[in-house]
Amino acid sequence: MPSSLKRGKCPGDPLRVLQVDTATSWRGGENQVLLLSLGLRSRGHQVGIVAQPGSPLAKRATMRGLYVYPLRMRGEGDLQAMVQLGRLMRRFRPHILHFHTSHAHALGWLATKLSPGPRVVVSRRVDFHLRRSPFKRFKYGPWVTRYLAVSQRIRDVLIEDGISPERVEVVYSGLDLNRLRRGNREKWRGELGLGTDGFLVGNVASLAPHKAQTYLLLAAKEVLHLLPQVRFVIVGEGELEGKLKREINHLGLQGRVNLLGFQEDMASIYSALDLFVLSSYLEGLCTSLLEAMFYGVPIVATHTGGIPEIVEDGFNGWLVPPRDPQAMAKAIVSLLKDRELAQKFSAQGKIVVRKFGIEETVRRTEEVYRKALDR
Repeated sequence: MPSSLKRGKCPGDPLRVLQVDTATSWRGGENQVLLLSLGLRSRGHQVGIVAQPGSPLAKRATMRGLYVYPLRMRGEGDLQAMVQLGRLMRRFRPHILHFHTSHAHALGWLATKLSPGPRVVVSRRVDFHLRRSPFKRFKYGPWVTRYLAVSQRIRDVLIEDGISPERVEVVYSGLDLNRLRRGNREKWRGELGLGTDGFLVGNVASLAPHKAQTYLLLAAKEVLHLLPQVRFVIVGEGELEGKLKREINHLGLQGRVNLLGFQEDMASIYSALDLFVLSSYLEGLCTSLLEAMFYGVPIVATHTGGIPEIVEDGFNGWLVPPRDPQAMAKAIVSLLKDRELAQKFSAQGKIVVRKFGIEETVRRTEEVYRKALDR
């Protein structure tokens, strides 16, 4: 365990940062942990990642040469994990302890009591309001030095729910624009049997209630009445998979809407799309939107959460009310028919996404770490 750095808060000194993520799957948040850790390392900081044993994050971080500390974390009340995390903190002696998931945040409360010292930073990626309970008062108490909200909307929600404004900073998620590559456009179009006049509409998100893909299915049914040559794909995994399969069958959308599950080659997915649709009714920011913009895919998204901070209605996409499949269907049809407007949205999206490089995310995060140490 490297421990040669002195604990200090002098500006410019290298920091020891321990990132904690409890997820067992690979989603946008875990990709942000990996990119942030790599970026901090490139700036001379010592970074360790606490992750579930065998998780995608643990595997990918190890492959990239990062320090990974496997720790089985079985939920917010896992006392054994709390104790083990406290022991690891005493060995690693971090200046900053950064929690990236809700369960990690909860586990950290007792761990910091067992091993006090580091400043605590918590990333918040969802715009859910905080539930009122005695436990939540402890969880979101003053032991957390700073919250990193991935959108202004999330910051507003945290402040509305009682977190003091000076403890909440907006740090947008970022993409590693230098590593994204073009994919094979014909791979998926060929597999789905799209003809030369066919359109492919896609959604990339976890299959979770707030992502609201059921409304996308209702919109797809309306679109297909007008444009039968369209095909839809939903990429992701999660608890709603069974429900979505049943809904596809109920609506008679078999063969027209395909659930593709988790896909490693996302470049070929985005390259194949003619339109990207996000159906969420709650959303922090959504890096899938940014990725779609990078690949020049026109956007239809719901007007919720942090989405309006990256999609301006009528400029680089259409925004529609959440849980309104009729409005969504209308927006989809308009862009599939008006290819000139779709091209305009595509061009503007490519400009907008350049503001969301991971380098800026890393720089702003480091800035917040310094503020936390100077508290």
